[in-house]
Amino acid sequence: MSAGATLLAMVMLPAYLPHNRFKESISAFRQLDPHLRELSQLRYQYHPDWWQSLHPDIPGIYILTGGRQVGKSTSCKLLIQHCLENRWFSPEQIFYLPCDEIYDAPALSEILRYFLDGLSHQPFLLIIDEITYVKNWDRTIKALADEGCFRNGLCLLTGSDTLILKEAASRFPGRRGKAEKTDFHLYPLSFSDYVTLRSPLSKPTVETLSTYFQDYLLCGGYLRAINDLAEKGEVTPATYSTYEQWVRGDFLKRGKNEDFLLALLHALYTIGVSQISYSKLTQKIGLLSKETCIDYCQFLERMDILITLPAFDQNRKQGFPRKDKKFHFTDPFIYRVLHHWLKRSGYLNASIVEGTLVEASVASECHRLGRTFYFKGQGEIDVIWLHNNTTHAIEVKWTQEISPHDLKMLKQFKNSLILSQLPHAGTIDHIRSYPVYQFLYLIHDEAFLSDRSTG
Repeated sequence: MSAGATLLAMVMLPAYLPHNRFKESISAFRQLDPHLRELSQLRYQYHPDWWQSLHPDIPGIYILTGGRQVGKSTSCKLLIQHCLENRWFSPEQIFYLPCDEIYDAPALSEILRYFLDGLSHQPFLLIIDEITYVKNWDRTIKALADEGCFRNGLCLLTGSDTLILKEAASRFPGRRGKAEKTDFHLYPLSFSDYVTLRSPLSKPTVETLSTYFQDYLLCGGYLRAINDLAEKGEVTPATYSTYEQWVRGDFLKRGKNEDFLLALLHALYTIGVSQISYSKLTQKIGLLSKETCIDYCQFLERMDILITLPAFDQNRKQGFPRKDKKFHFTDPFIYRVLHHWLKRSGYLNASIVEGTLVEASVASECHRLGRTFYFKGQGEIDVIWLHNNTTHAIEVKWTQEISPHDLKMLKQFKNSLILSQLPHAGTIDHIRSYPVYQFLYLIHDEAFLSDRSTG
């Protein structure tokens, strides 16, 4: 596409110019792009690089999912910057399309065809951000794929509703391309990521990890909250409001009831880390049917707000679908956002239980890396984690006092572990013990896990 054609395209699509400043120059893109500019102004900056496995010579339809405000859009802009700096594509071969104001498939089709028709079979990078906003979007993508429009380039679809995006994508099998990995998921920062952000050049001591973990329980893995805490000593009301509006907005867009949602969240908070069935959860709420309760819980999971741990079947290494479940919020900050909303709305008066936050942090981190359950026998084990063909039994005790009763159930499993506030790693009655924060910092280290599995 010539420079004149590029200029014409930007005149025809003026609403998208702020997100495509690289058409002017790379420096303009770095300085004026709304996402890159906001990132550059933060004290702590995180650059997600999930796209490192992408290759410009392997065309196809790729999918990026993840909750809102975790940096999906920013990471896509960083991908564009990377492509330009490494000369993977020229500015004319890249288009970033936010879908906030696109209503339906015909409107989406018109914009995409305008870009694709001007390429003359050149390679390209097309990023369609939050595509699930568009009604019947998958019809447009399938039609373009059937016409061979994605044979020469990378088409990246992003969305916050994991299930809808992947279910729709399954309707065009064989059209995704030949890459080994086509689906990506972006999470909030893990505790390990957070520590690296705070101490990029040095390995932290256990004491430093303890301090960082207390901060992490306030701000979680969300960059805006992290920077609020660093600069102002607290997460600001405006930041709480932003994330609350995200949760409320996504539910209302799906035609769901805000009062039902608040009642469900209130029930989940009062349950804490206890197990419960959907039937009993519905009875506890009292406003909605069991089917609606399940639907709302599953939607919270698809938004990366909630995880569900089924009871563990030792023999089959899978969950019992009919037994009680445990529910955890995925991030300490999201837990606090919803708690703040419930208190402000008059649904909740209780204070936050820090031990609940800690257990949820462990369960959520394990959930990212493998399958997770809980175990119920004559006692309970908080987290059963299946990772690399190894079953890890994990008990979380946010205390410095460990009793023999806390170890009883763990002895049924070969790879068992107790996590506590004790300041140093060690062994308690032949069971490995770690400070919670040390385990969460090391959990991504395969050498650490291998040593535990064989030790």
